[in-house]
Amino acid sequence: MRFWFGIVLIVLTSVLLGCSQKAETGKVIHVYCGAGMRKPMDKIAKEFEKEYGVKVLCDYAGSGYLLAKIEATKSGDIFMPGDYIYVKKLLDKGDIIEYKNFTKHIPVIVVPKGNPKHITCFEDLAKPGVRLAVGDENIAIGVALKKILAKAEKYHPGIGEEIMKNVVVKGATVKQVLLYAIEGQVDAAIVWRADALENKDKVEIILINESYNVIKTVPIAILKFTKDEELAKKFCDFVLTKGRKIFEKHGFVVL
Repeated sequence: MRFWFGIVLIVLTSVLLGCSQKAETGKVIHVYCGAGMRKPMDKIAKEFEKEYGVKVLCDYAGSGYLLAKIEATKSGDIFMPGDYIYVKKLLDKGDIIEYKNFTKHIPVIVVPKGNPKHITCFEDLAKPGVRLAVGDENIAIGVALKKILAKAEKYHPGIGEEIMKNVVVKGATVKQVLLYAIEGQVDAAIVWRADALENKDKVEIILINESYNVIKTVPIAILKFTKDEELAKKFCDFVLTKGRKIFEKHGFVVL
């Protein structure tokens, strides 16, 4: 009996020690993340919580709004915007400890099922009567569109003005922009490829000419304001390794 009692005691002790290594009771990591990455990041957050016992609070919004919140509050651990330019602004101020480029955001056109306006290319967005939804200037997809229009101007002078005339609504997040197309409130919308692929049963996807499309690099950065740099690095590494497959499953092109 003493022998078996000893074995059970050893096993229980090992289990408890393993749990204590994983659990970091009371610790929280605050992540500012672009709204277009919500689905994969929700899964990654759950996996991280399960493995380390650390609560992950994800703040999702347009990248410009997240940047403003970081600058106003001077708090948080991780910043993962939809475009490197937002990390660059914090880098220039010395507010980033380190960052790594992780995945890509590729702009595409989506139209409601059936494609009622028969849109086949980017140039068709300039046709009279086309109702277009885009992201506002404070989010990454809105910034990307501005650059796409500038490049398209070299091939089709005046096309930028004609396309912007057809904009009937601007969304504060890429999810909002996509929803306008899903619900048929617009004839077309400019969104990220990953968001479009996740909703391919609800919309049709049209690629933008490579000559003037603008592919964005998505970084993950550790903020200077973190109160636990070691934990922030642990989460960052988790995203870059175990998070890779999760992002790929959601249609992202991981670097």
